[in-house]
Amino acid sequence: MIMKMIVACLLCFVFAQILYAQKSQYLDEIKKSAEKGWKEYPGVIAQWKKTTKPNILWGYDSPAHPIYLASTLAFLYEQTQDKSYATKTAELLAMYGDLRNTYPKDYAKTRAEYMNGVPAIANFFFMAPYIRAYLRIRHSGVVDEKTRQKIETDLAGSADFIFHFPEWGAHNRAMLRAEALIYAALAMPEYPHAKKWKQMAEIIAGDNLKQWEIEDATVYHPVWLLSLFSYAEAANKPEVYETPIIKYYLEYFIKLMAPHGMIPEFGDARWSSSLEGQRFVPIFEKGAAVYKDPEMKWAAQVMLQNSQKRSDIVGVGEAYALADAYSWADESIKPQRPASLSQEVLEDVVGKKVVFRNGWDESSTYLLLNYRDEGDGGWLHREFLRQTISVEEEKMHHGHSDENSIALLMSKGSVLLSDAGYRDDLPSGKFGAFRADYFHNRIVARKNKRDKYQTSLIEFVQNSGAYRPVRTQKVDFLNLKEVDMSRTRLIDDNLGYQWDRVITYVKDQNFFIVIDGIKVLRPDYFTFSNFWHAQHVLARGEHFFDVATDSIQTFKFSSQQSLLIYFPETYAKTEGVEPIRRSYQDEQAIYQTQSSGYKAGDTEVFVTVLIPHDRSVKPKTFLPKIKLAEVLVPYKAVGLEITNGERKSILGVKIDLEMEIARENIRPRYLYDLGKVKYGDFETDAHFLFATVDKNTVGYSASNVLKVIHRGKPLMEALPNTHGLQLDGAPDRVGFVKWRYWEDTVTLR
Repeated sequence: MIMKMIVACLLCFVFAQILYAQKSQYLDEIKKSAEKGWKEYPGVIAQWKKTTKPNILWGYDSPAHPIYLASTLAFLYEQTQDKSYATKTAELLAMYGDLRNTYPKDYAKTRAEYMNGVPAIANFFFMAPYIRAYLRIRHSGVVDEKTRQKIETDLAGSADFIFHFPEWGAHNRAMLRAEALIYAALAMPEYPHAKKWKQMAEIIAGDNLKQWEIEDATVYHPVWLLSLFSYAEAANKPEVYETPIIKYYLEYFIKLMAPHGMIPEFGDARWSSSLEGQRFVPIFEKGAAVYKDPEMKWAAQVMLQNSQKRSDIVGVGEAYALADAYSWADESIKPQRPASLSQEVLEDVVGKKVVFRNGWDESSTYLLLNYRDEGDGGWLHREFLRQTISVEEEKMHHGHSDENSIALLMSKGSVLLSDAGYRDDLPSGKFGAFRADYFHNRIVARKNKRDKYQTSLIEFVQNSGAYRPVRTQKVDFLNLKEVDMSRTRLIDDNLGYQWDRVITYVKDQNFFIVIDGIKVLRPDYFTFSNFWHAQHVLARGEHFFDVATDSIQTFKFSSQQSLLIYFPETYAKTEGVEPIRRSYQDEQAIYQTQSSGYKAGDTEVFVTVLIPHDRSVKPKTFLPKIKLAEVLVPYKAVGLEITNGERKSILGVKIDLEMEIARENIRPRYLYDLGKVKYGDFETDAHFLFATVDKNTVGYSASNVLKVIHRGKPLMEALPNTHGLQLDGAPDRVGFVKWRYWEDTVTLR
């Protein structure tokens, strides 16, 4: 007993040391970054002076490095009281405005907003770090009167400059402005414009503190949230954490985390951007401290560890974020890895994402579906941006035409499908690169029929890249015994079609079946194309491509796995592969496409099987295991037969969900005889069926269902019920009500 107590105490001591080391680890990282940054500083300035030119967005483009370095040094002074840190900070802040002398003397005449001269800081990203650095050292005793006046003159001029474009709305750029202005008011409360700064800060921040963010972009979520947390601290508004919105976003980001320990790309994003990743570290630390949440603590640690893998010493921009992580960290909270598997992230109004996963370690399989549209919220904010800045290629704001797109697929450390990257130029690259729909793993629709002589599909689908608003909905999501499934819908009222993407994750065999069902809403000629992207095509055969992505820019991935892309449904469709530039590198666009004239109500179907596998296994070995099952209502439903040893499974997906609805206005309107579909030995009206026959048993899962029949024997049946209050005044009628879903295993006789 005594020995057990000693061991337990030792374990507690060790764990306490680990927790303590985590906070000290932040400080160590910041010190190393500051030391390196100070050594690099002269070279950074010399290179900037040699290469700088006006920025198309904010004109005078001062460097970020000196400001982030100054703020990092100021933080170290605050923690250590070592005045050498404060002296270096004061030197950096005082000289920063002198960098304007690098530009021509009459440069102020080139832009209307420079009517009072070029500001020391034109880029609002750097404004708050500059002021926070000054706040930390101004009472250190090293700031003489001349230095103070120079810093405060530059600070005031930069704060006043924001009023030339006080951008507002619930998004990152607005929140950065509010953060800068509130710190300016704190730093110079007696300055004549201080009340004006504070008022504008409160006005802009007001849209952000209690409203949903209007952005859908991995890069800008942490910018917005970290700036909001910083503002809340400066403005003394702890009540912001009492709103359900902040807690929601923190849980949302955790559930999105992929096996590589980062938030995947969607919208404007770059693969594993180190600065964005570091911004998430203090965000999760703050969340863990406020909500006493062990999963948020775990997320902060994982994000930090991944940044350390990329670089021995983090940059000063990252160190600036880690300073907040140090300040906000609560070491009493024990980190805990999440345990949830496939799920909605987090719902179908704000998040509009689905994650399929089989675990939370680096080798886990992970797939992210993003079906987020602009939505109905934040209309005024979006409209202001739409009519103010050049954002025609964006889904307001910083979003892509990626609705119903698979943004990431990973397995065993290999990246098998990925998103398109940020943009290739300002405001976007050619034809909307990389924001336009055909840069994503999704269905792309165009009016008109592609002629057989038009050899390049990409040339056919290219246009200006301007974003076209669509609506999206979740139809269904279920965690079932053998599979996880989602069904999400895109409605394009402009072009006149509706597209349902049904993803089935076959858990024990670790592969995905993607069924895309399209319903034409207005008669016309259409070309529908099913796009998938990868860096390399390793093998190609009849209706399949084996692909791999070994790197995105400088990031190298495991080369253990490749992805088999198999098209089992081929009627009248053309397949191919074309070179495409996305993610700032040369890649390959794999596609299956169909051009035809369609009547209103016609349906079209694409079926794609995605199989992660070891590269040493020939992809052809998987093909005989999956084949189409015959259905008597083609294009109204799709069936696949999956063989796994002695077990055979059937996947049945109904494309036309209205075929089961009676024409007459009765209740209930679901009629089995109208909706039934035969898939091999099974018959059902279910919207989704997955059934497995194994020796003398049959196990099945069926959703939105009245009846499931196997070889003439009912496995389940809805029961009769009397329904009164018929709308046409008719007598009560006996009808059947669909069950949400049902699962069972039945012994065959």
